[in-house]
Amino acid sequence: METTSDRAVIYRAATVLHDGLQEATGMLVRDGQVAEVGDAAALATQHGDAQVVDFGDATITPGLIDGHIHAIWGVALARGANLANCTSLEEVKDALRAEAERVGADEWVFGYGFEPHLLGDAPVTNDFIHDAVGAERPVYITLFDAHSALLSGAALAACQVTESATFIDGGGFTERPDADERQLTGAARLTGHVLEWIALDHVQRHVPRIPVAEQADTLYNNLSEMAHTGLVGGYTPDLQNPDTFAVLEAIEADRELPVRIRISPWCTPEMSAEEVDALADMKQHRGRRWEVEGVKLFIDGTIDGGTAWLEEPDAFGEGTRGFWHDPEQYARNLRRLNELGVPTITHAIGDRGVRFVAETIASLPNNGTRHRIDHLELVADEVIEFIGEHDISVCVQPNHCTLFMHADGTDTWSKRLGEPRNKQGWKTRSYLEHGITEALASDWPVAPFDPRTIIADAQLRHPHDRNTPPIHPEQALTASEALTGYTESVPASVGRSGAALRVGEPADFTVWACNPLETPASELADVAIVATAIDGSLVFNDQR
Repeated sequence: METTSDRAVIYRAATVLHDGLQEATGMLVRDGQVAEVGDAAALATQHGDAQVVDFGDATITPGLIDGHIHAIWGVALARGANLANCTSLEEVKDALRAEAERVGADEWVFGYGFEPHLLGDAPVTNDFIHDAVGAERPVYITLFDAHSALLSGAALAACQVTESATFIDGGGFTERPDADERQLTGAARLTGHVLEWIALDHVQRHVPRIPVAEQADTLYNNLSEMAHTGLVGGYTPDLQNPDTFAVLEAIEADRELPVRIRISPWCTPEMSAEEVDALADMKQHRGRRWEVEGVKLFIDGTIDGGTAWLEEPDAFGEGTRGFWHDPEQYARNLRRLNELGVPTITHAIGDRGVRFVAETIASLPNNGTRHRIDHLELVADEVIEFIGEHDISVCVQPNHCTLFMHADGTDTWSKRLGEPRNKQGWKTRSYLEHGITEALASDWPVAPFDPRTIIADAQLRHPHDRNTPPIHPEQALTASEALTGYTESVPASVGRSGAALRVGEPADFTVWACNPLETPASELADVAIVATAIDGSLVFNDQR
């Protein structure tokens, strides 16, 4: 429950990390902004009429911001059975059976977070779905990368998908390799594997939608959980949920959002010039704690799905092209958005894709508009140097490395790339060494949103809760670098200021039970979050 005061408030703690992580013990907040930072006792003497909120031995840091999180769309993506923690195909089947029983015989069955490596060397097909709940049950599973889904035969039929297809973004509906020998027809010829956005948009038009009121409640609860983990903001690079504005307005009709949301709609290959221009006008949409700003583009898909744009084909001969049949169309759209003063972020995962995006951004006239590259899973060292030379910012997800890569190379990402390319991923330290502004993020629901685990994993280079070998430990960040990546670097990466608790900035802050800069990374995920605040108002307060 939020608490506010009409008076000035002094927030006191054992440590207040502010303005480049300098240390103090008190912070004066007036009208929702940081008015002064210094010694708590001195502030209390100078401002005797101010309310004092004492957090004791805790540490106040700038509020944590997720630089890339699908907060609203995630309500639909993270639907049904959570398959992310399943360690075998049998566990997946059991989870689907339980979900089918929970929702009833006439309802669609949903799941999310499925990792194809559980299939071993077998192709990605819906056979295990049919084994679990039968081919006549409509089942929709969002894969862990959120760029693909797996549908049962009944779901394919309901979505009017009866034959294979390939679309402009490199995705589509895939066919079973042995379909001819088995003389299969219609949906039975298909694997059920649906790749990338054009194909996904086609099927999702036929999938039952969640009612707006239910979406609003789920989103509010999700954001409340995020606030409890220390988040005060999330940069949301999509406007894919057609109910987005209705959901946000439904919440703000009687509640406040527990987390700030910045939304960037997509610019996709099939858009006309007029539609690209219209994206710039979307910034008029805003609420009390949400706004539309910027635009997101894609240059490629995912390495795991074979749709990333690579310098050389992967082990399956895939990854040879990006989303745009004419990459210059991407460049024209980016130039137009730059001309309109619209900051952009571009999803770029493969090394060729990252190179192309970096070169395109570097060629833009410098008018003060900031452009960012997101994910950058595979990047050549000379391209990182180029990104630094041209002051291009980046946003990476350290826990995609620690959660989805295996040190023994048995994960899908590593198998597709093969050696030595699978040793070149997630170069988080290299970006900082080249002076690049590096924001950190979860990409939830692709990975868990708790920022404490990501800040920990960025230091450990292995999952904080697993005693596994570190993956490229030379790319580890320090505690202060990881914290900065979740605070000041996020707005800086898109040309904004703030998130450092400087005087005059919004008083958005996170209160930790102990100092995150002095806590061993292996213990950081267990540090309690005492409170979070937006504009000096305590959104979450667990002070005992």
